Formats: sequence, structure tokens, C-alpha cells
Amino acid sequence: MAKFTGVSASTGIALIVPATTGGHPTLWNPQGSDVNVHVRLLELSYVSGNNAPTAIEWAAVQNAGSTFATGAPIATATIVAPNPSVLGSGSDNVAKWAPTTNTFTAAPVYYRPTGLSLFTGVAATAVAPFSLRAGYEQGDFVIGPGTAICLCTQAATTTALFQVAVTWEEIEF
Repeated sequence: MAKFTGVSASTGIALIVPATTGGHPTLWNPQGSDVNVHVRLLELSYVSGNNAPTAIEWAAVQNAGSTFATGAPIATATIVAPNPSVLGSGSDNVAKWAPTTNTFTAAPVYYRPTGLSLFTGVAATAVAPFSLRAGYEQGDFVIGPGTAICLCTQAATTTALFQVAVTWEEIEF
């Protein structure tokens, strides 16, 4: 079993509704990987901007294959190496982490809530910085080979930017 954390840029990313284009932080278990990806933790830290009330949700791309290409379920992806749980040990991850721009042939489909929501927050007022965290027990949230999940919102968040971190374990079967 190996454990990894995929992160967004420290400057943050806007979370958006499921769409065929945009910045959906995406965790992808490629077809033929021979591992199940167990999502263990989602962390969000507010960076800047205004946010509107909305639910933060997971959306899925099923039958996502093993490569991105024109006409494939995932057409493009900006793959970034995750951090191993043992810092300095090197990364031998199987799952692919794409924290920024991805394009899909069809928009990801709502899969499950994260249990986290946003409130009305205007950056020009005295809004305290905040962090959000959702933990998942072993086996509660498993991504099989050929499937991807995307972090999305149910409604637009306006200009809010968040640091995103997703921690997962890869377990061979």
C-alpha cells in the first residue's frame, strides 16, 4: 500500500460546476492499473476572492480509459506528480493527479457530496480565513481502474480561490 497527496498551486484554484472544460481538480485511476484508489482526505484552504453559498461535490468520469486524447473521455489533462506520504521517498504512484485544467468529452457526473459547503463571503469584508476538511474511512470512497473523480461545486463560487489537497492510498488487488 502506498499513500499520496495531490495538491493544487499554493495560489489556489477556483472550484467550478461540472463541465467539459475548466479547472476541476481530478484524481484518475487509469484502466489496467491493478490498484484500487482509496480516497482518505480532502482539505481546502481559502486563499482569496468572494464565494457564494454552494455545496462542494465529487463528480465522476466512468470508463475513463488509461490515456487522455482527443475523443477519449478525458481529452486533456495537466498531470502533476503527487507528494508521497513519506516525504523524500520518491513517487511511485499509479493514480494520476491533474489539479488544474482538464477537458472532458462529456461533463463529469455528480457522484457524491463531500459534506462541505460554502457560505456567502466577500473578500472586502472582515471574513476570517477558513479551512475545510473531509475524511473518509478505509473502503468508504474507492476509485476502481478506469475511473476518475473531480472536485466540483453545485453552483458557481464567483471568484473564490482555494488551495486543494486530496490524500489517497493505492492498494493492489
